[in-house]
Amino acid sequence: MKRLIQTVLMMLITICSISAQEIARVEYKEFDSKNFPFKRPILIFTPEDYDTNVNSDYDVIYVFDSQWHSRFGLVHNLMHYGCQEEATPNEEVHSYIVVGVASPVYLPEYNFERNCDFYSLPVNTPIPEGRSEEFFCAPKFKKFLKEELMPYIDSNYRTTGHTLAVGHSLSASFILDALETEDMFDDYIALSPNLCWDDNLWADRLINFNFNDGKPRYFFFNMANECEDTGWPPEWRPAYDKVKNHFESTALPSNIVMKFNESPQYSHNPSYQPVIIDALKDYCIYRLTHNHEPVTEEAYPVHIELKGKSLSGDVYITGNQDSLANWNPMGVKMNQINDSTYTIDLNLRLPAEYKFTKGTWEDQPFPKNTVPGNLRITDPNKTVIYHETY
Repeated sequence: MKRLIQTVLMMLITICSISAQEIARVEYKEFDSKNFPFKRPILIFTPEDYDTNVNSDYDVIYVFDSQWHSRFGLVHNLMHYGCQEEATPNEEVHSYIVVGVASPVYLPEYNFERNCDFYSLPVNTPIPEGRSEEFFCAPKFKKFLKEELMPYIDSNYRTTGHTLAVGHSLSASFILDALETEDMFDDYIALSPNLCWDDNLWADRLINFNFNDGKPRYFFFNMANECEDTGWPPEWRPAYDKVKNHFESTALPSNIVMKFNESPQYSHNPSYQPVIIDALKDYCIYRLTHNHEPVTEEAYPVHIELKGKSLSGDVYITGNQDSLANWNPMGVKMNQINDSTYTIDLNLRLPAEYKFTKGTWEDQPFPKNTVPGNLRITDPNKTVIYHETY
């Protein structure tokens, strides 16, 4: 009996220790969208450090076609195990919130299929035979994303406001269409997109998009073996080549990064898994090396407070703009309120990145419950910041 009690106690201790550990989670939610007559399923991945680093916000990756769970799983698994370590082996691994956006494969009661989400009414060609105007639901899908899903994610999770969209085939076409009509996401991974629809409408809009607004953007394009010789429409590959040739021969603004990738050894669907690895690795390098300058013209009032029993003497804040001394370790001196509290009020352009120092890089107060690396302010509505040191 004594041994049984000891065994039960050990099991309880083990269960408690497991429940106390950090663990990544995938939540399943269904949205009653005002734009559709059916529930819209969504998957939301939060990384294992999300509940610990409560003073940090996270970029969000939106993965389309997540009705095929493998695509959602590939992105959040590869991004958090493998891709970052291989791409940037000497750097901290940064976590992301990953949102899987599903499209119904087919709902006969609503006469709705996956492609309805991604097509808009044609403007250059007639409606294809056998289709009605009700088939073309991309405008409704954009409204669902922009007015319902994305505000929900930003309101209920700690997000930076920075987004990456991942799409394949028609969902890749859709995210590029969402750029052209809504400027919906910041960065784009578009695998095997159909750019020939409606007499090259999507290709032409992308070519004519105004990239001179100063906003940093990243694009990764891929084409597998989709060509006329492998049974694809004769317009498919030329439309992609039109875009590729244009941007490879055009001097892009410094804020734009475009990568074109070829994988003719793979067919359409099997290309997703090997190519998404290359795309995510390249994106990890981009996020490490680009997009660290403020882009807003307006400077926002920011209040930052640092507390800690180990603090003493002068404490400085430094960061990525003039108001933060441009990464000079003896940056802007903070105001000492008492023995353990320092504050500062600044007007900062966003995104603002910063660190605390005691005057040198060798002596830095590191805040608790934050993702390692630069601290970030990206949302003009989240500009009162409190930190506590170890």
